[in-house]
Amino acid sequence: MTETSHDPAAIHDPPSLVLAAIAAQVIGGLITQMSPFVISGLMHGFSLSGRDAAFVGSAELLTLAATAIAIAPALPRLSCRSTGLAAVGLTLLADGASIFCASWISFVLLRALAGMGEGALYAMSLSVVACRSRSPDRVYGYFQIVWALGSAALFLIGGDLTAAFAYRGILALIAGVTAALTPLLLLVPDTPLRASDETLEGAAPASPLLGMSTFIAIVLYLTASAAIYMFTAPLGERAGLDTSSVGYALTVASLVGLAGAGAATAINVRWGRATPISGFCAGFSAVAVVLCLSHDATAYLVSLVASVAVFYFSIPYLFGLAAALDRSGRWAAAAGSAYLIGFAAGPMAGGAMLGLGGYPGIAALCVAMTLVVWGLTMFVHTRLKRTARASLAARALA
Repeated sequence: MTETSHDPAAIHDPPSLVLAAIAAQVIGGLITQMSPFVISGLMHGFSLSGRDAAFVGSAELLTLAATAIAIAPALPRLSCRSTGLAAVGLTLLADGASIFCASWISFVLLRALAGMGEGALYAMSLSVVACRSRSPDRVYGYFQIVWALGSAALFLIGGDLTAAFAYRGILALIAGVTAALTPLLLLVPDTPLRASDETLEGAAPASPLLGMSTFIAIVLYLTASAAIYMFTAPLGERAGLDTSSVGYALTVASLVGLAGAGAATAINVRWGRATPISGFCAGFSAVAVVLCLSHDATAYLVSLVASVAVFYFSIPYLFGLAAALDRSGRWAAAAGSAYLIGFAAGPMAGGAMLGLGGYPGIAALCVAMTLVVWGLTMFVHTRLKRTARASLAARALA
């Protein structure tokens, strides 16, 4: 598949498509966004250690990722609206039961059930954009803008609810947001997710090597990001902040981080993907080192804000790279799976490194993974450009 570079001014996606995709994205990814508070709530609600809470929280994320992987190949044949409504019904059922759960073993089972619904929605949100949008990078940028704006309010409320009601408070918030966004799923076309003729114009299948390279890069980047993100609250406490203060800090970080999402949306692929990807790899490595090595509250706050801005800037380009491989949406859905696998692996990788080398060990792991991410994405980007040039030359000769 050639890497597309549409004129941003000429792109007009139906608002209903964008709104429905955003709703599916938020519902499917809300548990990952609020995971620091879920981990904190599990520690206080079930009296678990940080490591045990991270492993309990990872059960939902692993189920979420596994479901997204399993459903990705079938999405082009499924009714989009019916699949989305069934998935959100399962999610709400599990959320409601989890709030009243008093056993952490039952909690794990219920959250795994919720992960099935969330995984289907997350994969669908990415696949529908890859299939139906004329500018996937831009719409994925809209996702990050919504995450930045929405998270500012959710972090503000989530910190206080977790401090007051442990895991029950944060899950009640997640269930409420899910219920509020559910009607927007009715805007999804009640047809299978097949790419339109316009989005398939000039398309050619990418090699499995490029797809797997992109998949691995996203897994590694999210593993590194989640290894830091999951320990946001403990890192803040080490710097002298309590859980509520960390919630306020994340609120500010999300508002400032809006600049990162806005930049990705505005820049789009006007200058390709190599420069933006190189920039966020370097930026993430720097903030990971500062967050893990510094004990200063000011350094923590500045680095936290920078890390959120870098994250919101990075994701549209990674998902856009996957969408450029295959506009039928299969690799885009797989990218969502990679995102979730990385997010699930992050707490475990971070917890293991915390036991081996403390927070400096987590920093070293994150920097090493990010270097590999940069190498893989540059390989894919270069091959896509080469394919694009060959395609243009063939058309010129024809």
